[in-house]
Amino acid sequence: MFEGQPLPLSAIEVLATPLFLAMIGLVATALLRLRFQREWTLTVWTAYQIKRVWQRLADESARTGGTITSHALGLICWALLGSFWEFQTLSEPSPHWGWTGAGWGILLGCCTLLTRHIGGWIGAWVTLEEEAVQRGFEVDRHMRNWLLWLLIAWLVWEAGQNIGFNEREVIWSHLLWLWFFWLALKWIRQIQSIAQKRLHFSWGIAYICTLEIGPSYLLYCELG
Repeated sequence: MFEGQPLPLSAIEVLATPLFLAMIGLVATALLRLRFQREWTLTVWTAYQIKRVWQRLADESARTGGTITSHALGLICWALLGSFWEFQTLSEPSPHWGWTGAGWGILLGCCTLLTRHIGGWIGAWVTLEEEAVQRGFEVDRHMRNWLLWLLIAWLVWEAGQNIGFNEREVIWSHLLWLWFFWLALKWIRQIQSIAQKRLHFSWGIAYICTLEIGPSYLLYCELG
């Protein structure tokens, strides 16, 4: 207290929960890099050398452990997004904020992953293009790792600006713009994968709209 008024929270205190989740994300990233080289390499290639992903040899495909670790990074990403969603809804500062939102984020991430795969399996059965659908799953998994890394870098930058609790809506606005940027990149990669597999145009558009644009729009309507 200072002259009867509570002292403002520091940026580290304001962003304590997201920073802790970011640390978990960095540990998971180190595990992916050190133990699962194939999944790490494919993730890096997806960002800037997508043709190399398509041309990989059979022994360059990711193994189960790497895929599971990669999905774990994606769930940490959902937890970060959920914690920030809770942050921008708070009416007053709290030292323990963010964990409820993180839990809801992980739950939403699990539901999204399950729904996407069920929809993909149905799509593969209808179109007989199982390989193209699997490539779509792979691009989504790898690009979500990149979203986590972008969020961590952005979070460190925000903490360095010494932001306060009253700037939470500005932080949320910045986060939405970062999410839009990532979505655009991911959809470009998905369209490139569809074109590379020479998937019928109508099926490709149906895939993008059903499993990408539609859910993203509904999520934005709920959270924006």
